[in-house]
Amino acid sequence: MDASTFDDIRTATISLVIIMNITLNVLLIAVIVRYPQLREDRTTLFMFSLTLSDLACGCMAMPISAAVCSRLTPNVRNTSRYLPKIQAVLLTWFVVNSLHSLCWVTVCKMIAITQPLRYEQVLTRNRCYFIIGGIWLTGAVSGTVLAPFTATWNFKQCIFEATMSTYTVGLIMFVDIFAIVCPAIIIVYSTTRIFFAIFRTHRQITAQLNSIGGENGNFATTPSLTLKSIRSGRNVLIICLAFLILTLPFAVYVVMDAFSLSTPLPLSFAFISTWVLLSNSSVNSLMYILIFQSVREKTAQTLRDICERCTLW
Repeated sequence: MDASTFDDIRTATISLVIIMNITLNVLLIAVIVRYPQLREDRTTLFMFSLTLSDLACGCMAMPISAAVCSRLTPNVRNTSRYLPKIQAVLLTWFVVNSLHSLCWVTVCKMIAITQPLRYEQVLTRNRCYFIIGGIWLTGAVSGTVLAPFTATWNFKQCIFEATMSTYTVGLIMFVDIFAIVCPAIIIVYSTTRIFFAIFRTHRQITAQLNSIGGENGNFATTPSLTLKSIRSGRNVLIICLAFLILTLPFAVYVVMDAFSLSTPLPLSFAFISTWVLLSNSSVNSLMYILIFQSVREKTAQTLRDICERCTLW
């Protein structure tokens, strides 16, 4: 495969990720805005923040990569020395926003399952708005930190690359730990608590039904009761699992590149792993639409209404 063909494939891949991002995130935002009852769930407030951040990334940061990597616009690479810095700020801002929002989606569900009676007291609506404001501020600060540094294009991955120095490495490590590693640890902790809460609930329900004579027919209700318990937490577990799966290829690339292993990875792996990771920006909304029944039903109704209006036109 020659270089020009590979550039075309990369540009098409990035464009596909952008189209999926805009389509799914706009659809989910429209559904959440249209149906106020969805916003009664605190989880939806943080999911709205996550979706808005993903959409901003798809509209503002990703198109820069598509333009730079395309062989049809080679002059874009030299039009402005500020383009890598602009993408560094935007991409860092929105990725940090998304990760922190996903973190609070997980924490929200953990509190709802482990402390159902105190859930609305702990996470009041005003407190949620304050947290969301803090999330966006954290993302903005994390992105702004990279602005003074010299950045260049990494053509293997089609994204910016900061020029490393002793000061730069230290500051980037601090941002990574505070803005990425910490929320990732909280996500793992919260999902673990959710899993064990579901498992414990299953055992308690089974024991109670057996103690009152499950063999006489009461045990038949166990599957429905257990299923209700599982459904209360499985949705966020699925979203987090999807995030983990899409992150693994990039983690493998970073580790192998850092240790300079003797067997080099294919050139395409750097690009594929990076954009599989960035595809999280559309997968988050897709998973939320598919696995949350109330959101799925209202999304279907919204699409039917759109089709009816198009037919009338």
